[in-house]
Amino acid sequence: MKKPLLIATLLSSLSLFLVWWILQNYLLFSRLEKDLKEYLTQTLSGEVTDKELPEKIIASLEKINQKFEKINSKKIKPIKLAVADLLLLSKKFIREDRSYIVLLQNSDELRATGGFMGSFFVLESQNGQIQAPIIQDIYVVDGQFQGFVEAPTGLKEYLSAGKGMRLPDANWWPDFPSSAEEILKFFAKVEDKKYEGVIIINLQLVEKLLAITGDIYLPDYQQYVNQDNFAQIARADRDNFFPGSQEKANFLNHFFKIFKLELSQKIKENPQAFLNLTEEIISNKDLQAYSMDKEIQELIKRRKIDQTMQSDQKTLYYFPVESNVGINKANRLVGRQLEIKIEENGEELSLNFHNNNPFPYINYQRLYTNPQTTLQEIKIDGQKIEKIDQRIMQTSNGQSFLEIGFLIAVLENSSSRVEINLNSQLKKEDKRDIFVAKQAGLRSSGLTVNEREIQFTGDQLINLD
Repeated sequence: MKKPLLIATLLSSLSLFLVWWILQNYLLFSRLEKDLKEYLTQTLSGEVTDKELPEKIIASLEKINQKFEKINSKKIKPIKLAVADLLLLSKKFIREDRSYIVLLQNSDELRATGGFMGSFFVLESQNGQIQAPIIQDIYVVDGQFQGFVEAPTGLKEYLSAGKGMRLPDANWWPDFPSSAEEILKFFAKVEDKKYEGVIIINLQLVEKLLAITGDIYLPDYQQYVNQDNFAQIARADRDNFFPGSQEKANFLNHFFKIFKLELSQKIKENPQAFLNLTEEIISNKDLQAYSMDKEIQELIKRRKIDQTMQSDQKTLYYFPVESNVGINKANRLVGRQLEIKIEENGEELSLNFHNNNPFPYINYQRLYTNPQTTLQEIKIDGQKIEKIDQRIMQTSNGQSFLEIGFLIAVLENSSSRVEINLNSQLKKEDKRDIFVAKQAGLRSSGLTVNEREIQFTGDQLINLD
């Protein structure tokens, strides 16, 4: 008999005693897995067939949690934490009503947290059930905002058009909690409703799920959608946007209605494929979350989806951040290579861009590094630039970073090279470790450190010894 996935996963890496213990509780685990699958299916389909199911899940998790608490083993700690986290989330969303803003980011128009925020929906639980989401255009809320928010440097000069910061550009900070708090302020000023947090989903996550579901036929549009054409079909040119337009929202709602049903079926058929995606999603920062609930925020941090900028300040820290201020979808066809050279008397970062678009890529480039670092000079294609923004930025957790910002335009079908010369003022022995942060939403990026090629698919801690 084929073991349920949950059982098989637990048994694969545990000691003989724990294998015996889990088999003793086989029925409890099996029932939990069955109920979780059914609840997920009900949520995705929007058809509630068993109103008692949420409390059954909590009861099973409480029993398993109690049993795990009696076992003191380092090997079982990750499983204990996973069960405890799932129990916490279940109680929060099933026994209490919750509302989170879920933003869909288009990484083809890159911004600090991963892309332009074009659409959103509300993830809401009421009476133990997740409500069917309705996708809306970001401009629906932005159009109701009557105030003025001073735009930060970079955004003010290249995006605001003198109107200050608006909701669609409120994800300006790469420290996600900082951007999330700003987004919540906009919603609070427009809607008479309390939201407890923000979740961001990048375009790449939807494309990866489409790779598993396969082609999806949309009868209202008489065409198939897949991972290769979804972005092109879904996006609406903002040059053609007019107040009250529902074209993009209507498409997305139609797509996600069918997509949820296909996804539900595929999860039943091949749940392992979705579990395999988890590590990749976290590494690529395709999913980010922030909650004002302290317990949930601690869980978010443990699961590494908070995307808080963090450094021990004793390690060389580099975080290049691009912001497409050209109001176009250039980033899918922009390649880049980051080169880092660490020497005794200074450091040099080189960014090599290649724009394969038939139009320019206008990028407000930022670099975040250790606060005691001194900028020597910046050259673009060999020419020293003078207009450079510098400040010490403080993150949501109180850490300080030097922020360096400047504009670079990479012409159509052309390449440009940026050279940034720095002096970190760290001693030679303190330059053995380098932390290089990867920006969410980047599709492809090469990394070379002291002529050593590094696979740059996620944040990297590099030792030079």
